[in-house]
Amino acid sequence: MTNRQEKLLGRLRSRHGRRKAGFFLAEGLRCCREALDRYALGIEFAVVSRRFADSADAAAFAVLGDRLEVVEDGLFAQFTSTENPQGILCVCLRPGPPVPSAADPFALVLDRIQEPGNMGTILRTAAAIGLTCVWLTDGTTDPYAPKAIRAGMGAQFSLQLHSLPVLADARPLLAEIGYAPLWLAVPHEGTDCYSDDFQLVGSGLVIGNEANGIEDMAAGQPVRIPMPGAAESLNAAQAATILLFEAVRRQILG
Repeated sequence: MTNRQEKLLGRLRSRHGRRKAGFFLAEGLRCCREALDRYALGIEFAVVSRRFADSADAAAFAVLGDRLEVVEDGLFAQFTSTENPQGILCVCLRPGPPVPSAADPFALVLDRIQEPGNMGTILRTAAAIGLTCVWLTDGTTDPYAPKAIRAGMGAQFSLQLHSLPVLADARPLLAEIGYAPLWLAVPHEGTDCYSDDFQLVGSGLVIGNEANGIEDMAAGQPVRIPMPGAAESLNAAQAATILLFEAVRRQILG
């Protein structure tokens, strides 16, 4: 492994470092397999521990050729952010900004989601139902953070991630592309998500910040998930999953 590669691995631990370098980390066997299957040309190099290199799982990564680096187990542990590393990580090229388009029947908009685990879970759900794009407002956590990549199980390799300004300014941009109105997911008011009045096609579905919800409630129409029990609310990833699979139930996707 070169000195440049070691320094790059260190920089990729921070959001600023990832943005400046233009790369991100995929850690663990499953995420790295997804990278190999869906994003092989975007893998700058992979690093495996000696123990992993001696395992049967290593064979699939031989196609990387000189992009595959084998290091001692102790050194590998210095490069990973997981408590129980599986012995493999990939350094992947961060995709450039995609061209905005109405590629999906509706737009999923994440408004200042802060928890990388929630981000990854929502992206995984979006990929599972067949969306091709997800829209992220200013102030949203890095979708390429290691924890987000792990929670997404490689969803980032099959989705186009679009950056938006704050929600108030994003609304006219989305409308120009073809997504209007915006539906704002809220806990206790608005249109029942199982009602025929909840029309997803040609609209945007906004999932808000975990602690503070959606920044600008004037940006659209509220939609709620019925909760007959005692819970005050669902977390962002749970709410997104229910609302997104409602699109599958209606055969909007799938």
